[in-house]
Amino acid sequence: MKPFLFIASLCSLTLSVFSQQRISINAQNSNPSEKKAIDKASLRCVYLFSKRKPDANQPYRSDQMVLEIGERFSKFYDPARQQRDSLLNDRMKNTDPSTIKSINVFRAESAKDLSNMPGTVGSGSMEGESYQIVKDKQTSKQTILDYVSVIADRFKYTDEPGKLDWKISGETDTVLSYTCQKASLHFRGRDYIAWFSTDIPVSDGPWKFNGLPGLILKIEDTEGLFAFKLVGLEQLSTPSPILMDDSRAIVCTRQEFEKQKKKQGAGMQINLTAGVMTIAEMPGKVDLLPMEKE
Repeated sequence: MKPFLFIASLCSLTLSVFSQQRISINAQNSNPSEKKAIDKASLRCVYLFSKRKPDANQPYRSDQMVLEIGERFSKFYDPARQQRDSLLNDRMKNTDPSTIKSINVFRAESAKDLSNMPGTVGSGSMEGESYQIVKDKQTSKQTILDYVSVIADRFKYTDEPGKLDWKISGETDTVLSYTCQKASLHFRGRDYIAWFSTDIPVSDGPWKFNGLPGLILKIEDTEGLFAFKLVGLEQLSTPSPILMDDSRAIVCTRQEFEKQKKKQGAGMQINLTAGVMTIAEMPGKVDLLPMEKE
């Protein structure tokens, strides 16, 4: 088998898994990946997202997430994770097949760690957040783009949380010198406490949260497992394009995607040395703690 054909077949592994399990998915067009500007962001918010295990005292991971807010759309994502995954994909796309003498693939029970091999690029499933959440203010719909394997197809589902049932109180706090008001919410199996500021009259926030009369600067579930806190805020003098790439996305439902997400591996690594390409799933399993329990 020619190297480039082998790589192409590897990249379709996730799709074949979905097909074998008879999930009702529909392919979008098969054109090459193409980013498109859906809006222009006038406000950029940076949040520190921390996650903690139920039996731990300290977060096991903290990542900086970005919320870009435009007139109609907003986009929430992890720029560092996007960059790492892009490097991995670029290694696959930009490698000249004629330079590859052989390919070794290690999957599932034969998974191995290539990090000690010079030139290895990779991305771990627990290293940041892979999803992108695009909210549409006009329709109240949310488009989520995510994936199970870094080098395989992306998936897309539409979420319609509806109007969130916030309970606003008169209690106040201060975040980044902004006076904030307290609000509570029960959402898909978890209870949250949020702090929002009407000084920033934008009805948006991190993750899937929105619907308050001001920007959410801080929000945490009552168990202390998930916390978002604003650490940076920039009013853009020149609006920046909000980009989305769903040109090759596979459409599925939230329930279908979450079912597959539970089977996600620890990550993927690629090494090319002296014409030998080694592609390996990282050893171990991902112990997912979903924010949405329902």
